[in-house]
Amino acid sequence: MEMELELYYAGKQWIFNDPANEGFEEALELLSRLKGKGVSVKTIDTSKFSKEELREVYFGKAYILSIRKHIGIRRVFGSRRQGSGLFFGREVPTLFVYKKGEKYPSNVYPHQKRGGGPVVTIKDFLRSLVKE
Repeated sequence: MEMELELYYAGKQWIFNDPANEGFEEALELLSRLKGKGVSVKTIDTSKFSKEELREVYFGKAYILSIRKHIGIRRVFGSRRQGSGLFFGREVPTLFVYKKGEKYPSNVYPHQKRGGGPVVTIKDFLRSLVKE
C-alpha cells in the first residue's frame, strides 16, 4: 500500500462519545495491523499542543483539504456556535492520509461526504484498507 497515515490523537481520556469517534478502539487495532503490513503510520500526541497549534494544523491541512475534496468537517470537528476545528485532534482524533512522498494529505477522517449524510469514521476507512 503506497500511502502514509498520520494520526492526531491526545489519548483515550480526551475522546468524546460521538458518532465521529465510533469504533475508535477498533481503529487503533486496525492501525497496528496495517503498520505490521508495512504501512507507514505516524501518531502525533496532541495532548501538549496549544489551541493555536491545533488550529494551525486544522486550517493548514484539514480545512483546505475539505474545500478541495468537497467533504464536510466543520460539524465533525466543531459546531456552528463554538467554531470550526474546536475538537480537532483531541476530542475527535484525526487521521490524515498521504500518498507516498507527498507533502500534503490526500484525505482526512472522520468527515461527511458532500451534501451531508453519515460520518465516515477512521474505523470505516481503515476497515476498507484492511480488506484490500
